[in-house]
Amino acid sequence: MRHLLDQICLKMALTSRQNFSISTLIIFAIAKSSLIFFALTIKKATQNLSQFSQLDLPRTIILCGTVILSMAFRGPGPDKPKPTLAQKGLEYKMNCAQGFRQTDLDINNVRASLLTGGDFGWNGNEGSYIVSNLGPGEPEVSSLFAGAVWMGGLDPGGNLKIAAQQFGTAVGSSDYWPGPLTENGQTDATTCLNWDRFFSVTSAEIDLHLAQYNNAQDEGKPYNIDLIPDGVKEWPALGNDFFFDQFGFELPGAEQGTAPFWDENGDGRYTPQFGDYPIIAIRGCTTPQYADEMKFWIFNDAGNIHTESNGDALQMEIQAQSFAYATEDALNDMTFSRYKLINRAQESLNGTYFGIWIDADLGCSEDDYVGCDTIRDMMYVYNTDAVDGSSGSNCTGGVATYGDKIPYLGVDYFRGPLAPKVFGTNGELLDPEFGQLPDTLIELGMSSFVYFNRASPTTNPSQTDPKTATEYYNVLSGLFIDGSSMTVGGNGFGGTVETKFAFHGEPNDDDGWSMCTGNLPLEDRRTVQASGPFRLDPGQVNELIIGIPWVPDVEYPCPDMGRLFKADDLAQGLFDSCFEILNGPDAPDLSLAPVDQKIIAELTNDEFTSNNSQESYLEFDFTIPPNVTREEDRFYIFEGYMVYQLLDENVTQKELDNPDKAKLAFQTDINNGVDDIFNWLTVSNPNAGPFDNPNVFNPVLQVAGGDEGIVTNFEITRDLFTNQPLLDQRTYYYMAIAYAYNEYLPFSLDSERGQETPFLEGRRNVKVYSVVAQNSENPVSTIDAINGQLDEIAVFPNVVSLSGNNNFVSIVNIPSASIVNIYSIDGKFIRQFDIDQSTTLEWDLKNNTGSPISSGMYLIHVEVKGAGIKTLKLINNGQ
Repeated sequence: MRHLLDQICLKMALTSRQNFSISTLIIFAIAKSSLIFFALTIKKATQNLSQFSQLDLPRTIILCGTVILSMAFRGPGPDKPKPTLAQKGLEYKMNCAQGFRQTDLDINNVRASLLTGGDFGWNGNEGSYIVSNLGPGEPEVSSLFAGAVWMGGLDPGGNLKIAAQQFGTAVGSSDYWPGPLTENGQTDATTCLNWDRFFSVTSAEIDLHLAQYNNAQDEGKPYNIDLIPDGVKEWPALGNDFFFDQFGFELPGAEQGTAPFWDENGDGRYTPQFGDYPIIAIRGCTTPQYADEMKFWIFNDAGNIHTESNGDALQMEIQAQSFAYATEDALNDMTFSRYKLINRAQESLNGTYFGIWIDADLGCSEDDYVGCDTIRDMMYVYNTDAVDGSSGSNCTGGVATYGDKIPYLGVDYFRGPLAPKVFGTNGELLDPEFGQLPDTLIELGMSSFVYFNRASPTTNPSQTDPKTATEYYNVLSGLFIDGSSMTVGGNGFGGTVETKFAFHGEPNDDDGWSMCTGNLPLEDRRTVQASGPFRLDPGQVNELIIGIPWVPDVEYPCPDMGRLFKADDLAQGLFDSCFEILNGPDAPDLSLAPVDQKIIAELTNDEFTSNNSQESYLEFDFTIPPNVTREEDRFYIFEGYMVYQLLDENVTQKELDNPDKAKLAFQTDINNGVDDIFNWLTVSNPNAGPFDNPNVFNPVLQVAGGDEGIVTNFEITRDLFTNQPLLDQRTYYYMAIAYAYNEYLPFSLDSERGQETPFLEGRRNVKVYSVVAQNSENPVSTIDAINGQLDEIAVFPNVVSLSGNNNFVSIVNIPSASIVNIYSIDGKFIRQFDIDQSTTLEWDLKNNTGSPISSGMYLIHVEVKGAGIKTLKLINNGQ
């Protein structure tokens, strides 16, 4: 009976306002305190009493109260109290328990929550897709409420298979469970529990790993496995020998493998000790690429009964990878996800659809409009008016809103599944029958875009959330839940012209079909972008790949979508280039040596880690149109360096154009006829009329070049913030960047064609450097004096293995009046020593807090007053 009560409780919660029992009626009535709602619910409930006639109603009320209160009117959402994942351990009659692990993709301006059951954009309780373009003291606002993968198809007997996810995570209901499937589509509780986890790696870890591996190769030594960064070492890729020791269970040996990796030695196994590393795997892409942060996890739809859609399992394994980039352009406000879908079933499905479901609450859920761009295969969400909120800038339930600084957001459906096709007698492409071998595979894009609303007393029942397997399948098929077709005009229901794409006109186009031109009432919208129908065969591997562009502070109402389209074109270009992102030239290392009222500076590029070693940077520009045929026009090349004085150590690269926080202290560039470089940036047109372009291009000076040739040694004599000489014992802060240049065609305002961004600033190895200005009794006035005593400084030994607490290295021949700063390879400060007189420093391999350092490479900067800086390398092989 308890199991039956659990099932009925969940059923009551998930059926929203339909199929209610008397117990549901009572709880809903109390929760809403509404006589009207009470009467409506009685009418519906009395039609469905028989299925609950055997229940102990008081007991059901007690068991279900919390769930019903949270799901009473919409399913979980920002306007109602939401349960947490407290029911994560609940098991049903089959094996697997619902996944409950949650993590955040958090490397750039976006913090996006992910769940091991496949949900994204929420934490199982509330919207958690935070793009932190906020002012001081402003509350966090979520631009999405939730998202998930949907799929469905028909087996040879015509039986429907469905896997989908909406809000069931909050109440222990799911169609997905963590972990992989066997080759015959099976799993068990232990496997699901083991894989209820995420695997993370950053570009910094991969860069360090490759630098260390290449350094070992250069020295002709084996790569010490203790130096491999954790994210690289723990990557769940096929054949990883380190995996079991770390996690206590084995990787599957399935043909399709697990996490993607670059196989440096070509042995078919993940062996990072031989140069292998994590990558983004995209069908058709051969050059290895990796993002600044990558999250990988696996989930499936066969671990238990489907209590979200109430459908039968497809036996699908989904290998998910979400990733993002920290950049200086619109990519910094985006995230990307790739879903590798492996059919582990033993029979084909016909009429198959894959799709992405989005509950796109842009701040407040109740005042959003949605639409789609069929050329870009993108859905988008925007606000109904110029203030975010259902009542002014307030939202039901106290949900944080964007006020009058409202963004818009899109979900670009980069890649859909592969559809098997056969050639007809006239060469036309036809769908194959069951058992018929295909002649070719055709990639499907977005074949439908459907919207529906959270159930409310005013919502058309045909345009609400699906609740049964058939209703889910109808939505995936591009229909409303009752199987009726969408039609052009109004709210898309009841017209004469059928369509598969809801609201495909732009909001500011008076002649287009949009929610804005239809002046639709306030609702909470959800959308599904889907591909199909196609035949899904056993063992078939497909991809779903999406990108989510976001643009802040849009002009409302009925906004022009140009800024979002431009951001999405950048994302599309990145996808088209196999995610070969433009890094720009790596920033140089900056050495700073204080002398009498001067700072002597030197710029260098590491020969192993820098992409600009010997100033040889060259990078393909994926933003250039494909019709540009001259090969040399398609690449950025290194152009110069800039060094900034910073107000303090907290200034970031993004703030270098803020004169209150950063001042240009030094600039040098190649003597090649290129001096001043302008980028053409899109800005709002303050004088735009109703028929004018709301955005205009404006040239912005990025660098005033000297065109006199590269200089890497220079002196700093003044504090640029005070315009006074440097003060003794004052700490000063600096940042160096490198930049590149390309102009395949000068930009034309008339045609809006040409290179909009000739200037490209590098984004890697950018650090804050500090130096304490000093006076000297024997000042060194020229850079030529930086020699002699620096050459004698050394560290012994330079490779160590920690064992216990009595470990030391000796830094010998340190001159008097020196400062020793120790950093990890990624620039993190470890420890500092002030040296008064010439000595040998015995370092106990501990940081400033007294804790032993971890394994890895360390940089020892010895700053000698009046002489300069000597940088030493130390490798700690760990315990």
